[in-house]
Amino acid sequence: MPSVFDLHHVVEQDEIDAQEHVHNLRYLQWTLWAARDHSASTGWDAAAELKRGFGWVVRQHEVTYRAAALVGDQLVIRTWISEKMRMAIRRKYLICRPADRMILARVQTRWVLADLRVRKAVSLPDEVYDRMVIPDSTPTPPWS
Repeated sequence: MPSVFDLHHVVEQDEIDAQEHVHNLRYLQWTLWAARDHSASTGWDAAAELKRGFGWVVRQHEVTYRAAALVGDQLVIRTWISEKMRMAIRRKYLICRPADRMILARVQTRWVLADLRVRKAVSLPDEVYDRMVIPDSTPTPPWS
């Protein structure tokens, strides 16, 4: 499993709110996309797991906004797993604008694997737990 994953995204007009910057919910959407794509890159087959009745569920988001994203900005959403437990993982994200070396937001999310048939968190299977790699050091922005 790659320990760090980068999602590249260009801000589109429909992501801009009445204050003429990206709406805060879009930042969360980007982190969900990054988590999805990072997981897929490790061989996690979300569609197959969903058919079996399992899926990842957010228990907690923590977002610190630092600067606004604007239409046309080319962003990198960098993500990694910072902690893994038998019943949850903590994933961190940097939402960055490399053009001016700005970190727009720092995010962390606590995820649990759920048995969706009974709506209950379950322990991570050994094969899932073992594939999750935590970086040796805290990842830096993509321009470092």
